[in-house]
Amino acid sequence: MKNYIEINKKAWNSKVEPHLQSEFYAVEDFIKGKNSLNSIELDLLGDVKGKKVLHLQCHFGQDTISFSRM
Repeated sequence: MKNYIEINKKAWNSKVEPHLQSEFYAVEDFIKGKNSLNSIELDLLGDVKGKKVLHLQCHFGQDTISFSRM
């Protein structure tokens, strides 16, 4: 029987390094404090200060950290 959780985990893990190197994620700007969330996400959610937020499919954590900074 296939372990689909492990298969999924390996698939996501294999994508982390290329994404960290990608200009799309702007990791250096993020490290300097830039929020990685898009305006459409921010506009739809509104103010999240003091709220608990679960961000599904965050991948390597950058968007979740952006939420926590807010």
